[in-house]
Amino acid sequence: MSSNDSSSQAADHPKPLASDPPLTEISANRDALLAALTLRMRRSLSSSEILQATVTDLQHFFAAERVILCRFGADWRGMVVMESAGAGVPSLLGTEIDARSSSSDWIESYLKGAGQAIADLTVTSAENGDLSEDHRNFLTALQARSHLIMPVLQDHQQASTLGGWAASALQGRSQQAQLWGLLVVQHCSAPRQWQAAEMETLEQLSTLVAIAIRQGDLYSVAQAELIKRQRADAEKRRLKQVLQQRQQSQPALHDTLQQEIAQRHHLEAVLAHEQSLAQVTLQAVRDAVITVDLEGEIQTLNPAAERLTGWSTVEAQSHPLMTVFRVVDEVSRQPLISPLERPDAREYQLGLLLNQGGSEHLVDIVVMPIHNQDGQPLGTVVVFNDVTQSHQLEQDLSWHATHDSLTQLMNRRTFEQKLIETITRVKDTDQQSVLCCIDLDQFKVINDTCGHVAGDQLLKQVTNLLKQWTRSTDTLARLSGDEFGLLLHQCSLEQASQTADDLRERLQETPFKWQGQRFNVSASIGLVCIDADIHDAPMALSAADAACFAAKQKGRNNLHIYRSTDQELAQQRNERQWVARIHEALEKGRFRLYSQPIRPLIAAHPDIHCEVLLRLVESDGTLVLPMDFIPAAERYDLMPMIDRWVVETFCRHYQTRQSRAKNLRCLYNINLSGTSINSPQFLTFLQDQLARYQILPETICFEITETAAISDLDQAAQFIQSLRQLGCSFALDDFGRGMSSLAYLKNLPVDYLKIDGGFIKQLVSSHTDAAIVDCFNHLSHELGISTIAECVENDITLKRLKSMGVDYVQGFGIAKPLPLKFSCAA
Repeated sequence: MSSNDSSSQAADHPKPLASDPPLTEISANRDALLAALTLRMRRSLSSSEILQATVTDLQHFFAAERVILCRFGADWRGMVVMESAGAGVPSLLGTEIDARSSSSDWIESYLKGAGQAIADLTVTSAENGDLSEDHRNFLTALQARSHLIMPVLQDHQQASTLGGWAASALQGRSQQAQLWGLLVVQHCSAPRQWQAAEMETLEQLSTLVAIAIRQGDLYSVAQAELIKRQRADAEKRRLKQVLQQRQQSQPALHDTLQQEIAQRHHLEAVLAHEQSLAQVTLQAVRDAVITVDLEGEIQTLNPAAERLTGWSTVEAQSHPLMTVFRVVDEVSRQPLISPLERPDAREYQLGLLLNQGGSEHLVDIVVMPIHNQDGQPLGTVVVFNDVTQSHQLEQDLSWHATHDSLTQLMNRRTFEQKLIETITRVKDTDQQSVLCCIDLDQFKVINDTCGHVAGDQLLKQVTNLLKQWTRSTDTLARLSGDEFGLLLHQCSLEQASQTADDLRERLQETPFKWQGQRFNVSASIGLVCIDADIHDAPMALSAADAACFAAKQKGRNNLHIYRSTDQELAQQRNERQWVARIHEALEKGRFRLYSQPIRPLIAAHPDIHCEVLLRLVESDGTLVLPMDFIPAAERYDLMPMIDRWVVETFCRHYQTRQSRAKNLRCLYNINLSGTSINSPQFLTFLQDQLARYQILPETICFEITETAAISDLDQAAQFIQSLRQLGCSFALDDFGRGMSSLAYLKNLPVDYLKIDGGFIKQLVSSHTDAAIVDCFNHLSHELGISTIAECVENDITLKRLKSMGVDYVQGFGIAKPLPLKFSCAA
């Protein structure tokens, strides 16, 4: 999408820009606006009603002075067909906008689905460099200063029936869509700087508007076809009755009767032709359509309906609807009420359609009663679509958003929601529940000794054991790497303490075996009673963490029950523990830089990569992984200090290495935290370090996590752009964890996309994960972004990624992290 940067005011434009709606307000209201339009589409099949209500809602949502819907005709004329304007704003409703003399070049971006955000149309052409003169003239006719424009597109076949642009206007071009019209939000009295969130909202609205138009057109075609059939049958009956009467009363008028018979045959031929045209139209639509007469018997099925039901039109004719259209509830499998028993209901209904051949299809159903011009009922049209795959994908994505893919347990976010519900229920009913925080004591040893595959297997073993020894009414979740959460509902603290101790003993009695090695497993468990003293979920989790930490301090393999009297002491001790250890590591030089190679899978990428990793060395020589101390550093705002240490240390040693090996070229990936990305001072620090140590920016790639970028999209984009101008590249790390990943992939100017390891680990065994990885890879390549697969552990996964066309791979199956020596080739 293009956006004209007119935010700076020229001397001849003293008016200030119209104030932008706050981003929080847009986010809060956008879902309600989209839900309202979707519900309106379900309850009404009149596209004019839906469109008028939509432009009215849009004016209130954007606080705009005017919102219009301009429709294009086949003669290159545009007309404002819908409008919602504020008081004192001139109306454009019904205004014709002649575009016949305009070049069609400026329409190209609209045909591709791209919108336009124009802050001030009155500025010079040079300042609006992407607007052609013809485009400017067209927009000037809309009588507004600031425009937010989004195209309304229909596919080629549908557009031809709706009166879109003439085919001759785009001869020689292969178009997948036709421009039905433009949805325009306007500010007339002053300029306005449009926000990206507003553009995204209007884009989603234009898609729903196009669906509403298509829905209304389908309804009109079906209604017209039935009306023509009824008219033809009525005329046949009338002529037959007239013929019989005249034959009985006036047998002598043979010639006159012959003429009327000829007229009748001619009329029947004309009506048959009209019926044929209507039938062809009905056969061409992609939706499954069944027409039913007033007696509830089937008249026709189009090809899509024949395929889904397993019945042909010839077989189904004169059968009751529910004999052919057998739909049951998806869960209970009880037959659904016949759509004919709800003749006035136009809302969508979901049901499981039983095909005559034995297959099943999940379909959404809408019933449309048909009336003639006098309002008399003619029959009913049942329209349905196969949504099996989309529904399954939606369920899979929903499941991944709420569960841990390794253990199949709830994830932390879902567990926190359950905890909130439990706290509310306890306050309302005085029922007691207990929260347990279970932390494995030996996970790090096994993970470091045997690798991530062994660590994953241990987590699965612990999960199975916890499931066996907890009640079905309890809530179990994986909170982080080796930490589990357990909610014991309607359970006293004494009972919970006994249950937790039993779990601890079962874990201790169940060793973990891996490739001939035997490891003892134990856990430290912290308990906190959910009662009136616990006000919210963060407080409960903090208390459980403190109790778990106290259990570890006792020597591990212990229980500790949180008491309100030791809350402050436990919290202070925990804070001092983390803060002191991190500060000590910085002061005494206990941080170490490691690196892990990133290998190319495609011959066209001969360059060498490696990711710079951070480790902390304890006083006893124990190596601590980032997952142990980074969360605490982020919580207590210590990440900027750590990021500065990493960058300065890397640059200092890299300068020394460059002086020894000038011909060595390697791309080093350095991780940055969200706090540093949002700091203008850190950007200045980075630029100074690159200049001070004479680092070639082309050899540096900064990695930012998806969640860090999402927290402040505009700041992240500005940060990336500033360093890319110097020659640095950027990678978006842990991609795929959030539900809005694809929108940020489109807007963030990154060079590499690192697919989250959660999808890679089960790539071979999970069809869903494979489909998601393939989708991410394809979209990235379409946007010119290279892909990197994380957590590659074996050759089978490596081969699968190579067959998908993924550009780079990283993981224990490629190479383990080693101390950084500035030698990627090794």
